[in-house]
Amino acid sequence: MRTICILACMIGVAMTAWSQNLMLSQEEPENEIAVVGYFWKNDTMTYRQAHIEYKIENNDTTVSESYEEDFMIVVTDSTSDGYKMKYIPLSFTLHDADTVTSLMTNAMRQLMLSVVCEFTTDELGLFKSITNWREIRDQLKKGVKATCDTLYSTIPDLDSIMPRKSLENVLSLHFSTKEGISNCYEELENLFGLHGSTFDIGDKEVDTEEEGYPQHVSVKIGYTAIEDEENDFDGDYAISTQSTTTIPFEDVVDLGMSLVSLISDMASDSLDMVRDQALDSLKTTMPQGQGVEIKENSYIGYFFNGWPKEYYYEKIMDLGDDKRGESTSIEWIRRHCTVYIPDDESTDNKDI
Repeated sequence: MRTICILACMIGVAMTAWSQNLMLSQEEPENEIAVVGYFWKNDTMTYRQAHIEYKIENNDTTVSESYEEDFMIVVTDSTSDGYKMKYIPLSFTLHDADTVTSLMTNAMRQLMLSVVCEFTTDELGLFKSITNWREIRDQLKKGVKATCDTLYSTIPDLDSIMPRKSLENVLSLHFSTKEGISNCYEELENLFGLHGSTFDIGDKEVDTEEEGYPQHVSVKIGYTAIEDEENDFDGDYAISTQSTTTIPFEDVVDLGMSLVSLISDMASDSLDMVRDQALDSLKTTMPQGQGVEIKENSYIGYFFNGWPKEYYYEKIMDLGDDKRGESTSIEWIRRHCTVYIPDDESTDNKDI
């Protein structure tokens, strides 16, 4: 069933957003919200990210992977072209792991604790690129051997499924490109991926097939209520969306077949048997004519100065008698930000 989950994950649609407590301000005359970052040199935000993967069978929920990590974002320079920042990892804790993927995640994240990521944004705060990706690449590629040592000593039978040399080659190739390194820091795109965009305030319901499959999307955008006088501010805002996408059974089989065939080319012939078992199981779980329903929910809130405040994303795949889900949350836990506040035509700075 883990293989079925992996197959279905490959056909997920683009990230959408979700919220339960979003309130539209009745006092703001504007009908648009622009996501713009007003950052200052030496601004510091510390975040906590939590990730969980789970399955639901017969109303019983089992966690297959969960971890928590803290990291710090520091503005090192402000220029006319944008901002220079550092991503500093602080801690990583794996809570649950019953898969090879989980063990690999733990090994690589522990390795990344010793690496500081330097990146840039444009003048509006939109994430642009990791500038020291070559340094990170060299550090991670050195750790591939240590990672494989951990995996193959923990799982003695792993070599019969995925020869060690094949896995080392795949990992080394993954960490050899700028794109591969950027994929290791997905949270930067999650936090700074909407800066520079403008959104209409209000609620919207849309039915579309832009992704190639029937999709219903609900969007909600507006200013958020002040629930904590110390930590919430007038002008904080949020963007949230829900989506439901239905994918025909035939496409699930075709995509699953292509994915497992690709993996088989890199691994041993034993994966041919895994492929056949996965497809037979999928046919049993998803009767002919029934589609896979994918629900994606996401929410991102911002402070009034454009610093990301909180992020949440969840995807649930309904595979008939089996449901698989994953969620990621990021929330700020410490901050030191300087905000420009005009006061009687003066230009004072205020720390929050």
